[in-house]
Amino acid sequence: MKKANLSRQLLYSLLVIFVLLPHTSIAQDSFDLKAAFTYNFAKFTQWPESRLNEKSPWKICFFGNQYRDSFMELSNKTLANKPITAISLLETSQIELCDVVFIDANSRDLIRRLFLAVDNKPILTVSDISGFAVQGGMIEIVEQDKRLYFNINSKVLEASGLNISSQVLKLALEVKQ
Repeated sequence: MKKANLSRQLLYSLLVIFVLLPHTSIAQDSFDLKAAFTYNFAKFTQWPESRLNEKSPWKICFFGNQYRDSFMELSNKTLANKPITAISLLETSQIELCDVVFIDANSRDLIRRLFLAVDNKPILTVSDISGFAVQGGMIEIVEQDKRLYFNINSKVLEASGLNISSQVLKLALEVKQ
């Protein structure tokens, strides 16, 4: 019964995010869509057992002040039956606080320090920086034809102790091995 509910929830979320949202115009609100993608990537990530057993809330962090409202909306949601706390980051030294980090294209100058800070740690990295997944990021949100898609670097995910659902991998434009 529990597995059936999880499968239904997975199917519903995939339909909403990966079928309905990509058909929404980017101009409507790309910040909200990117925050929603980030949340759903976290939702369909297989986290280490040690993190799942922690009592603390999930911390979804972000660089980029223009994303503040979109990511703060995630504080009304839960992940693995725990509340989410959205945290605006100013420096890469704060990344240790995070489970998920979104870095926007305007923060491109922080990318090398980001990769050093998360190296082989179970911290999911998501960005809309062009080439992010090829450079060593985990998930890159890509705009094509006024729609959002994504690329995944499964090698970096695995090195950090994270895995993402096979259904999500099937929906990616590109999966870097």
